[in-house]
Amino acid sequence: FLATMALSEADPVEARRNISAAKVEIARNGRFVGEQALQLHGGMGMAMEYPVGHYLKRLTVINNSLGNAAHHLGILARLGGALRAA
Repeated sequence: FLATMALSEADPVEARRNISAAKVEIARNGRFVGEQALQLHGGMGMAMEYPVGHYLKRLTVINNSLGNAAHHLGILARLGGALRAA
């Protein structure tokens, strides 16, 4: 939601900061959910006919496209962090 709102932000630096912060959260949480689902389903999760393995692979592709969490953390560090100084 924050990333969508950031698209209309007048300040491009603030927009970039919010989009990178959202991407970090999406990457971390998506990976966590995917790995936990795979653990929950065990070996069946990686069977070709079982969707959990496909979801984890798709989450990995999404994470690696447009920069992973480490890339966006670097952007946030260069921009002064996720929160704007008042």
